[in-house]
Amino acid sequence: MRKSVTAVVLALGRYAVLPVVAIAAAVLVAWLAALEDHPGLVLATAPVVLPVTTCAVALGVGLLVLPARRRASPPVDEQSAPGVWAMWRGFDRRRSRRILLIDTELNASIGERKRLLGLFGRELTMTFGLPLLILLDERAVRAIVAHEVAHARLQHTSGSANLAEFMAAAENVFEHADPDNTITGRIVYILLHALLEWLHKEYRVLSRQNELAADRDAADWVGRDEMARALVLSEVLSDRVVETILKPLDQELLGAIRAPMPPLQRILGRLEALRADAIDAAALAAKPAEPEEKATHPPLRARLANLGFADLPRVDLPKTSAIDTVLSADAVKQLIARFDTDWTRRVNERFSIY
Repeated sequence: MRKSVTAVVLALGRYAVLPVVAIAAAVLVAWLAALEDHPGLVLATAPVVLPVTTCAVALGVGLLVLPARRRASPPVDEQSAPGVWAMWRGFDRRRSRRILLIDTELNASIGERKRLLGLFGRELTMTFGLPLLILLDERAVRAIVAHEVAHARLQHTSGSANLAEFMAAAENVFEHADPDNTITGRIVYILLHALLEWLHKEYRVLSRQNELAADRDAADWVGRDEMARALVLSEVLSDRVVETILKPLDQELLGAIRAPMPPLQRILGRLEALRADAIDAAALAAKPAEPEEKATHPPLRARLANLGFADLPRVDLPKTSAIDTVLSADAVKQLIARFDTDWTRRVNERFSIY
């Protein structure tokens, strides 16, 4: 049963709630039709039928008015990121509409948006974190782009996007029927809570499986050594940024009265130090081999084993930064300035509250 429900959600996304709405509508029609011949039965079942029908309407509303997500950053064109676009087109020659975004996360991802179940085509959006482009070199970035393209090629973006969209549509019901203040919302919450908890778990399991499959597929294009190198460098350099820059910055903010130096400036200023002796074999060996319960990505050791590495491979550290080759000089200046300005503004607004 669970596999059937998951298959339907993966195929239809938020439209998977339509069968529920259709069943509720059929029950309402049958209930109204029985009003003349069996009024006593209709009155007795009203406390059940009316809330169920109302919940179905709430589901339909949540489905139809699911708010569109606003992009945190404007799209980046080919003039601003010629290297990333060239890699993307080199690995994927299909004619899907594509959007490239650059944000401030220590991550890269690819997503898909379909219009009316894909009848009007699909839109792929690749998002690359500027910190990763700063920390890594062009070789590692190329492997990561291959990994993201592999997700799209293996149709992971379709299934994961549909599953995420269904969960968002179901949760959107609570925007119209507050579970704390309405009977309808409370009933919907009772009915959907267990389902959403289970779907979140299924989503995490599916995501981890997809990551391993995308690693293998990308390794066929760039080589397993290059894919493993990109995975190791992304993990260790991201960890170093978190431990030596982001966590200390959080502590610094606790006692600050105005915004300190933004994180991107700190990364750029300490780039060589971050890379120096970044690969600690003992620390990597000590990392868990099993994923955490709520992790959407497998642990590094599992990903390396998936590529055929029983031990930590020998990895040479980056000597250059990808931003110097895959982005234009003007784009680098504009992105850093915008992200630093936005971060400083948000921090100052936070201080102004106290």
